[in-house]
Amino acid sequence: MKTGIGVTDKTIRLGVLSDLSGPFGPLGEAVVQGNQLYVDKLNAEGGICGRRIELDVQDTGFDSNKATQLYFKMEPSVLGLLQVVGSEITSRITPDMLQQQVMAAPTSWSSDLLGNPYMVVVGATYDLDVINSLDYLVQQGKLRQGDTIGHIYLNDPEYGGDALKGSQFVADKLGLTLKAIEVPGNKADFTAEIGQLKAAGAKAVAISTYPQQTAMAVGTAAAAGLNVPFLVSNPGFDPSVLSSPAGPAVQALVLVSSSVAPFGAKLPAAEDLAVAYKAKYPNGKPSMAVDYGYVVGIGYGAILKRACAEGDLTRAGVQKAFHELTGVDTGGLTAPLLFSSSNYPSSRQSFVLRPNPNTPGGLDIVDPLKESDLVRQRIG
Repeated sequence: MKTGIGVTDKTIRLGVLSDLSGPFGPLGEAVVQGNQLYVDKLNAEGGICGRRIELDVQDTGFDSNKATQLYFKMEPSVLGLLQVVGSEITSRITPDMLQQQVMAAPTSWSSDLLGNPYMVVVGATYDLDVINSLDYLVQQGKLRQGDTIGHIYLNDPEYGGDALKGSQFVADKLGLTLKAIEVPGNKADFTAEIGQLKAAGAKAVAISTYPQQTAMAVGTAAAAGLNVPFLVSNPGFDPSVLSSPAGPAVQALVLVSSSVAPFGAKLPAAEDLAVAYKAKYPNGKPSMAVDYGYVVGIGYGAILKRACAEGDLTRAGVQKAFHELTGVDTGGLTAPLLFSSSNYPSSRQSFVLRPNPNTPGGLDIVDPLKESDLVRQRIG
């Protein structure tokens, strides 16, 4: 067995650069919990090549400078990264990751990550999720040619900008008018933006922002009488907003698009995960991010298992195994993940979800995993 950095006779060490105290803190914590639950399961089954998986979890606070320092401290002692939260953080460390052959699973669905042979992007990219959810409204008869749609998006090219590509694609293909509004990450008052969308006669609004901004925008829309569907990119929803003053508006107007099943899904794999979560984190706050973290574990674990079978647990051997996987079964938590080409998303299908405060994790499935014909047109 060939081994290298981060691998001993007894352990395989993986790094986690998460946001546990910044704007995505609840999401980051839940992803870490999902990662850990899969690692626990894997270790209980004997680990990889008889080696236990260990996680080195570090909190970046969503600060790029802090994250970069933590990465350079961590890199010489880990085989790869099971999680990196933040597109700017990922961009900052990517040059060294490429040089050192560090394979990472970013908590990001930016299409800009495609083509990087060391990025394990688990699920559909932001633009494809938006396309699938807008097409759902078309199929439901809630959007038709000539209608106006809005898109409120963060001034972050890897998140907001990538999601915007999806709404622009749908508008161009279906003859819709797109009213796009860019906002900064510290935006706290959406009165003007909602006023613009109402004046434009928007029949639906995509929104790709932080969770608290989502709640503020939707609450403002309800108060202003803009009672149209708000299609939320999956990082933009946190179940805690359902107990905020905007909760009733979020429940009434929001649909969430995600390539990962929600925590409370009536699917055997999701139900099994919920049982494990409650046992390990009895005081935890369940969310869809737990399922995502677990799915990332499934994907990364499948890569390590293949590398083990090929007798090469070096960074180069793991990267080779990554691109030999043609599909990973996640038990229906996502569509089967296709890793064989880094130029294409590992999944193209999305769930459409509706907030429900009575469901653990706060989301119900209203439309199962589907790939829009428009996604096929975009991907080719």
